[in-house]
Amino acid sequence: MARPSLIITGGAGFVGQWLAAEVDSAYDVTVWDRPQVDITDPSTYEDSLTKIQPQWLVHLAAISSARAAQEDPDTALKINTIAVEMLLKKIAEVSADTKVLAVSSADIYGHGSPLPLSELPLPEAHPINPYAQTKWDMEALIEKSFNGRVIRVRPFPHIGPGQRQGFVSADFASQIAAIEKGNQPPVLKVGNLDAVRDFTDVRDVVRAYRLLLEKGTVGEVYHVASGQGVSIKSLLDQLLVLSTVKITVQEDPSKLRPSDTPILIGDAAKLRNLTGWQPEIPLNKSLEDILNYWREQ
Repeated sequence: MARPSLIITGGAGFVGQWLAAEVDSAYDVTVWDRPQVDITDPSTYEDSLTKIQPQWLVHLAAISSARAAQEDPDTALKINTIAVEMLLKKIAEVSADTKVLAVSSADIYGHGSPLPLSELPLPEAHPINPYAQTKWDMEALIEKSFNGRVIRVRPFPHIGPGQRQGFVSADFASQIAAIEKGNQPPVLKVGNLDAVRDFTDVRDVVRAYRLLLEKGTVGEVYHVASGQGVSIKSLLDQLLVLSTVKITVQEDPSKLRPSDTPILIGDAAKLRNLTGWQPEIPLNKSLEDILNYWREQ
């Protein structure tokens, strides 16, 4: 019996590679990524979509960095919002039975309260930067016109080996690895260490996505979150303990993230009750794997 087909947009990226590995045994996976597929240009993927007629499409392709979106909000809007509308229209046109798992972001909550932010009921969105706004605009267009084929998922911050620089754990670990190799003076440059985040390992996150493909309800919204808040300073301290050299920490104003949310913690009870999912990889294991990844680069 043929396996069901699945397309992953942004499939060569950090989360996409882990997701492709997670679902490989259950689905016939096709990865869409640059340069073959430009998510803003349906002509680059229409033939593939028409031919494959996937059971599922997981939409990961995005400007995923808040800083990048702040620096170029027009491109972020084009990729994170406008391209999604074009994609969903094309699916409805040439692959009508395809369902979509659309990955949004917990950043849409901004200064939301109370904490942890629960799915039941969903808290109001208060996007406070261009990245969050584009994700919220994406969700709004889905809810208006495409909810009958889409599951929305709002992951809280996720980390793991393979994540590129520009994200906090990768920035810290890459600097520590460079210092250990003697490629950087023993000074680690940091931004805001006071923010509190809910970190989940990417390998747990993609397992949640797989479970939603199997058991999720179209039209619903789910969180992926550990429910535990960790300060950026605590995350840094844990990485420094793993270092083989003594390192001085120094604030770098250029690394201060614009429009930062002080605290962001999620409650994934809806996901957990539906699928039994819960995080399995502890933070110290994630950080050890991240640092070892950068040591090997």
